[in-house]
Amino acid sequence: MSTTIKDIAKMANVSTATVSRVLNSPDLVSEEKKELINKIIYELNYQPNALARGLIKKETKTVGVLIPDIDNLFYPAVVRGIEDVLGSKDYNVFICNTDKDVEKEKKYINTLLEKRVDGIIFMGTRPVAPEKNEHIIRLSNKLPVLLINDFISGSDIYSVLSDEVEGAYKAVKHLLDLGHRKIAYVTGEADYTTYRNKQEGYESAMRDYGVPIDPLYIVRDLPYPEGGQRAAAKLFDLGENKPSAIFAASDQMAMGVMKAAYERGYRIPEDLSIVGYANIPISADLFPGLTTVDQFPYETGKFASETLTKIISGQELKQNKFIIKPQLVKRQSCTCTGMW
Repeated sequence: MSTTIKDIAKMANVSTATVSRVLNSPDLVSEEKKELINKIIYELNYQPNALARGLIKKETKTVGVLIPDIDNLFYPAVVRGIEDVLGSKDYNVFICNTDKDVEKEKKYINTLLEKRVDGIIFMGTRPVAPEKNEHIIRLSNKLPVLLINDFISGSDIYSVLSDEVEGAYKAVKHLLDLGHRKIAYVTGEADYTTYRNKQEGYESAMRDYGVPIDPLYIVRDLPYPEGGQRAAAKLFDLGENKPSAIFAASDQMAMGVMKAAYERGYRIPEDLSIVGYANIPISADLFPGLTTVDQFPYETGKFASETLTKIISGQELKQNKFIIKPQLVKRQSCTCTGMW
C-alpha cells in the first residue's frame, strides 16, 4: 500500500494537519517539526497527490493547450514559449492535437476539465462560423481561457494575436515597391479567419497601388507545402499571364511554391519572387532564404502564458485583446522586376 499523510503523522507523533502544513505552508511549522516530518517523507519516498493538493488549494498547477494541427511548423516555437514560462512557474502542460475537428476539441476540453486544469489555451485560427466557437464562450465562464492568433467577436475571452491584415499588407507592399504588379496570393480555406485577414491585407495593398485584383491570382489549397506546390502549378499554367511574384499565407505554402518553381525551371528570385508568412525557423535555412512576415511565435507563446497565469491568479487586466505587431524579414527570395 502507498504511504499516506496519516502514516507520516503517526510516525512523527503529530496531527495530519501539521503534515499538511509542512507540504503546503511550511512557514507555519516550527523548524524542529518540519525537519522531522521532511526526514520521514524522504525515508518513505512519499509523493503527494497533486490532484488532492490542487483541490485543497483550488489549483492544480496544470494548463491545457489545444493545437489545431500538430503538423503546422509554426506551433512548436509557440509551445516552447508557453512551456518555458509555465515551467518556470511550476505549471505542467497538457498538449492536445485537435486536427481542426471541433468535436475532437470538445472531447479534449471535457478531459481537461476532469483533470481540473487551471486554464486552457486555444492555439491558432478559429472557424469563421459562430456556432463552432460557442462552446469556448461557455467554457470561459467556468475557467480562464486564452486564444492565440485569433479572437471571438462579441466575447470577453482573452486573446494574444498578430495583426495579420497589417502583416499581409507589408508583404505585398514590399513586392509592389520592387516593381511587381502581377502578384498572386496562395492561401488556405476561406472559412478560417487567418486566411481572410491576410487576403484583406493583400487586397488593400493592391488597391492602394492602383493594381487591379485578378481573381485567377487568388488560389486556395491546403496550408502545407503540397498545397503551395499545387497552387503554384495552377498559377504557372496561366502561361504569359503567370505572376512575377507570389505571396503565400504561410511559410509552409511558400516552401511548396519554391518546389513548384524549381520543377518548372524557374529561378528564385530572378524569375519569381516569393514572400511567406510566420518566420518559422526553417525559413532562414531555405535556399534562397525566404522573405517572410515574422509573427514572433516564441515571444507570442511566452506572452500568452504570462497573461494566462495573471488571469488564473485573479489579477484584473486592463484589456482582453493583445496585438503583436508583425515585422517583414527581408531575405533573398525577392528581387525587383525592372518594371518601374
